[in-house]
Formats: sequence, structure tokens, C-alpha cells
Amino acid sequence: MNIFSNKNFIKKDYIYLFFIFLFSFFINFYYSNIGVYPIDTFLHYDAAYRILNGEFPVKDYWISMGFLVDIIQSIFFKILGINWFAYQLHSSIFNVFVSIFSYYFFLSFNLSKLQSTIYTFSVAILAYTISGTPFQDHHAIFFLLLSTYLIVFFLNSQIKNYIWILIVMLFFLSFLSKQVPAAYAVLLQGIILTYFFVQKKKMNIFKIIFLSSAFFLLLFIFILIYLKIDLKSFYIQYVDYPRSFGSSRYSDFTKSYEIFFNQYKYLLLPLIIILIIKIKKIINKEINLSSKETIIFLIVFTFGMSLLLHQLMSKNQIFIYFLIPIFFALLESEIKTLNIKGKKYFSIILIALIVFITIKYHYRFNETRKFHELETVNLGNSVSASQIDRSLKGLNWITPMFKNNISDEISMLKETKKRIEKIKYEIMFITEYKFLDSITQKKLNYPARAFTVDGSVIPKKDNKFYDFYKKFLLNKINENNIQEVYFLKLENLPRELITDYIDESCYILKEDQLFYIFKINCLN
Repeated sequence: MNIFSNKNFIKKDYIYLFFIFLFSFFINFYYSNIGVYPIDTFLHYDAAYRILNGEFPVKDYWISMGFLVDIIQSIFFKILGINWFAYQLHSSIFNVFVSIFSYYFFLSFNLSKLQSTIYTFSVAILAYTISGTPFQDHHAIFFLLLSTYLIVFFLNSQIKNYIWILIVMLFFLSFLSKQVPAAYAVLLQGIILTYFFVQKKKMNIFKIIFLSSAFFLLLFIFILIYLKIDLKSFYIQYVDYPRSFGSSRYSDFTKSYEIFFNQYKYLLLPLIIILIIKIKKIINKEINLSSKETIIFLIVFTFGMSLLLHQLMSKNQIFIYFLIPIFFALLESEIKTLNIKGKKYFSIILIALIVFITIKYHYRFNETRKFHELETVNLGNSVSASQIDRSLKGLNWITPMFKNNISDEISMLKETKKRIEKIKYEIMFITEYKFLDSITQKKLNYPARAFTVDGSVIPKKDNKFYDFYKKFLLNKINENNIQEVYFLKLENLPRELITDYIDESCYILKEDQLFYIFKINCLN
């Protein structure tokens, strides 16, 4: 029997959800296998492996941004083993969650199931797929997206007051994935919701929010204490230090209006049109500032602005284009409420436009892997990463740094693995190839999850937390009895990552064909 001729079956959501699940999962799974940008691709790989071995963020390696992704990934590794499949499965499942919630969000705005599915497919293409692999910014914005969806569902009276426990939890999860944009959204959405609840005299919701916030905060503090993570160290690494370099990004930020609008025109245009319609409705007294319709728009609008601000302050590639189908869907829903002729043609135009935009950004970001700096790389030249280690089976290896000599990079990584495994004493490794710890099964004692000299990961000499990090680094060297610190020559990472924090009299620098090696001789 042809199920598509069964109207009762088609009326149900199952067939749509089935295709949404398959599409959102496999599109991310497929593109996550293509190409590598080590600092981003493997940001959470060895960090999750270290958690399984009893090493925890803050205590055993320095963090400046979200660590929840490390913890979630460690669960996937625990269940499925330390391998590439478990890594890409993590992000692919998140893409599914975001897509399914988006589908029901679109339905709640009176879009048809077919329209909702089209917009959902666009979200699936432009959401996690742009990165493909687990990444802290994506987890942060998607936890925040889910909380925003639930707020809208609540305002539409589709769910009970106790959903605020889940909303608060999602805010916490977003913040622990990365401090922003959760901090922006909590402030902006909090002001709007406070106004709305006071106007509607729904004061009991404040009690639920306060108690659930206190519960999750106390639970988190208890977990830190249980893991013997110093609360002061957590505050400095995760709150105080990021503010010290984050403020400089605001002061240094410059962008012309032309460049800004050109990059975000498809995101801004539907919001501007909706805003104009809402203002006209308020002027005509069809709605007011405290009406449910206005508040819902403001909640979604402030969510979008929080992500836009975060994107502008971020040094990563653009990752918020998944907002475009969401805002276009809201525009289509808004147009349906207007008393104008030819509304069905507007719907066709918007669907056609979102298909065009999705194809455009799909090619730019997914096909060329632009997020991982691979847009100028011939991805067809990639080789199987199983040549490095069988745990990386499925990954097609090619990096922008060695796009013309992949075999040399593979050979050097294989030789690095052999050399590391022969070392009998404790070492510290400074590298962006954050899978070496797991494939060698030797403790490499990375002092931080990533290494840069721009002050966004570890404090530079001119930062007020420089001495704190220096003490942290030297303690790790002493506690683990580190005898040598290794740099891979092929990476060309700045040796200031060590020399800025260790007195020159306390090391001897030597080198061979593969490594720069700092022999530590006087820290104990």
C-alpha cells in the first residue's frame, strides 16, 4: 500500500518526523567527516578522554570557555569507546534535537506541516552541519534556542508553569557550554518576561524560576566540590578572566554598516519587516506592548540579537545563519494574519527565497567546509584518517595548513605517535592535534584545552591573571613531575606558550627533526 495515499497517515506527524530525523542526522554525520581544522575539530576530543581518566577542567587543565561539551562527549566515549564515530554522533544527535523542536515551533505559528518541514530542513542544513563536530558555540546557542522555543510554547499556553524548571536548566546548560550568548539572553529576555509577568500578575512563576535557579546553582557547586575543583579557580577561569579579554573585544570592535548589513541581510530583513508590522498594529491598537503577540516577538527578537552580538564579538566563522529560516517562518506566519490580497503568493515567494538562501549558504559553508577554513582546499585530495590511528576511521583527513602535502603531515603524526609511546617519563605536550593523548594512551598533560597567544585562551603577560596562570602551569609541571615539554615543529606554535611562564634558567631548549623540547631542570 502506498502510504502517501493514506490521508489519515499523512495527517499525523510521524512521516514528517521520520524524514526530519533522517535528514538532520545524516547531513551532519556526512559533512562532519570532511576535512580537519585541528584547533576546532578536536577541541573537545582529548578533553573528553581526559575526563574519563579522572582529569577535570579547571583542576587539571585551564579553561576560559565552556566545558559542558567535554563532559557530554565523555559520556558518548564511555558508551561507544574513544573513536571518531562517537564524536560525530554527538553533534549529529544535537542537530536532530534542534530540527525536531524547530518543526514544532513552526507548527505553533500555524504553518502547515509541509511548510514547517521545508523550514526545518533549512535549519538542519545550516545549524550544526556548518561545524559538523561538537563545538562549544553551537551547544551554547542551541541550548538557548530550545529554551526560547519553550518560552514561546508557554506564552502560547501550550504547556504548564513547571516548564520553567526545564527552561532554567537549559539556560544553565547554555551558560556552561559557553558564557555568551546565554548572559545576553538572560538579561534581555529576563527584562521582557519580568514586565509581562508583572502586567499579567503571574507572580508564582517568579517563585518557580527562583527555586529552580537556586537548585541548579547549588547542584553545580556540589558537583564542583565533589570533584575537588576549587571554587575560586573556577570563578577566575570561567568568569573573571574571560571578562578581562572580552571587554577589549568590545572596545576594539569596528565594522562598517555596509559589511554588517551585507553579511546579515537575510537575517535582518524578515525581522525588520515583522517589526514594522508589529509597530503598525500597536499604532492601530490591534495589540499593545503587554499582549502575548508582542511579547513572543520580543522574546524571539532578543534571542536573535543576543546571537548576533555574540557572533560579532566572536573570532569564529559565521555560525548563526540557521536563524534565517526561523525568522522567515515567523514572517510568513505574520503575513497570514494580515488582511491583504494574494497572501498565498507571498508564501510561495518566501519558500522559494528560503530554498535559494539555504542552497547558497549550504554550498559556501558545508560543501567547502568554510567554518574549518577549508574553502580554498581541494577536499577531493583527502585521505583516510585511519592511516594515523584506526580510532579515527571515517574521517577524511585534509587540513588547510598542509593541503598540498597531506602525506608529509600524516607521516609526521604517525612518527609523533611512535616517539611519544617510547617515552617512559612524564612529559607535557603543547599541540592543537588534540587526539594524540587518546591514540597514544599516554598522559600528555596538556595544560590548556587550546593554545593561542591572542589572550583569549590563556592570559598574556599584560593580563592581570598572568601570575595566576603562571602558578597554575608551574604547579601542573611539578605535580605531574614533568621532565620535558614538547612542541611539534610542523605546527609552528609559538614557544612563548612556555617561555613566557618559565624562567629561562629553568629549562634547556633542544630540538630534533620532529620536536622542540624544553628540558625542565629547576622547578621542583
